[in-house]
Amino acid sequence: MKSMPVFDKQMEMEPIGYLPIQKWFMAKTLPAANHFNHSFLIYVNEKTDKERVQRALEKLNRRHSMLRAVYRDGKQYIRKESPIAEIRELDIRGKKEDEIFHELTQWQSGFDTERGYIWQCGILRGYADGSERIYLAFHHLVFDAASWPIIREELKALYEGREVENNCSSYPQWVEAVKEYGKTATAEERQYWLEWHRERKEHQQDEWQELAEKDDRELRYSRVDFSAEISRTLFQTKRSARNTDINDVLLSGLSYALYEVSGKKQNWITVEKDGRDKLDNHTDISRTVGWFTTLFPLCLSVGKDIDDTIERNRNSQSRVRHKAIGYGAIHGYEQLPEILFNYLEHVGGTEEKFWQIRMGESSGESMNPDNRFGNIVEINGLSREGKTGFGVESCLKEESHRLLCEAFKKNVEKITSYLNP
Repeated sequence: MKSMPVFDKQMEMEPIGYLPIQKWFMAKTLPAANHFNHSFLIYVNEKTDKERVQRALEKLNRRHSMLRAVYRDGKQYIRKESPIAEIRELDIRGKKEDEIFHELTQWQSGFDTERGYIWQCGILRGYADGSERIYLAFHHLVFDAASWPIIREELKALYEGREVENNCSSYPQWVEAVKEYGKTATAEERQYWLEWHRERKEHQQDEWQELAEKDDRELRYSRVDFSAEISRTLFQTKRSARNTDINDVLLSGLSYALYEVSGKKQNWITVEKDGRDKLDNHTDISRTVGWFTTLFPLCLSVGKDIDDTIERNRNSQSRVRHKAIGYGAIHGYEQLPEILFNYLEHVGGTEEKFWQIRMGESSGESMNPDNRFGNIVEINGLSREGKTGFGVESCLKEESHRLLCEAFKKNVEKITSYLNP
């Protein structure tokens, strides 16, 4: 059954620029660039009306400009109008988990950014409790983790026949705002990032290359999960005037872990943020769908004791303004440290019993594993359902990978206990 929307070259299109994160992605040569997505399942407690979902999606398509994006000749365009892909359907009765996984992977492995086929919806039926799932997959170029709850909430409202206000800035407006910010950044901010560039150049981290496998496709993956008790304490962490928060603890725990692996008390990492911040009084992207991620280099340090370590790393972070939007706008994302850290405190959370994003249910393989971005270590984590956990992927040699994971967990727990005696 054909589901790819027809791309008409004569469609009216508006060219827009790229955000730094999009420009970084487009500069990469990836074996499966079209299979680099976000996907998830929404739990619905009743039979889903396909036609109502279709009508709701059409309204979302008109509302959010990035759902109409197309990429041709290295440029990004927004189509004034565009068709949406036909909704897929799957009856899961009698199917094994790996069969469902394979099917949902197929639904999102055929995206074509040049044709404008960049997202897909589906309905899964046949669950034993009578519930169903709405499946959504979007190419990462037009969607990020902070977009999950926006789409969920608006799809639910439109499906139920309610109107959704549209008074936020568009993605193209934000692209222009970031470009202007890069041009008008203060001398102080420019000097700040320039000093970091110089410092990092003086402290090249060749030891991490030596700890890695010769073939960066030789990957290892491990989970670092914290108990409900530790997770709860992490969120409650605040210590007198230091005002320590969960990010201070996590990054300080990581600084000790990197020290144990590399033997160096200073290690440069790349920090990933959601990039959604208020640059001025004219732009508001709190309800805008798109890829807003920012990246920036950060030097993690181990001090003389836990207090000193926290203070050093907290001070480094405190100098970063507007979630580091300025770094990408001024310098771009070439030559960043090869250790990536990304922590999302909340993703798609909702207190509603129904129309929940099911974080624990697989929606297929969102990102082709052959797509590699040159990192030696990638640490991605989030908190959900009262627990905090991280996935650690690396091309480190086996012993170094194991030590990094164990040391990260051990030191985060140690710092948490120290701050909350």
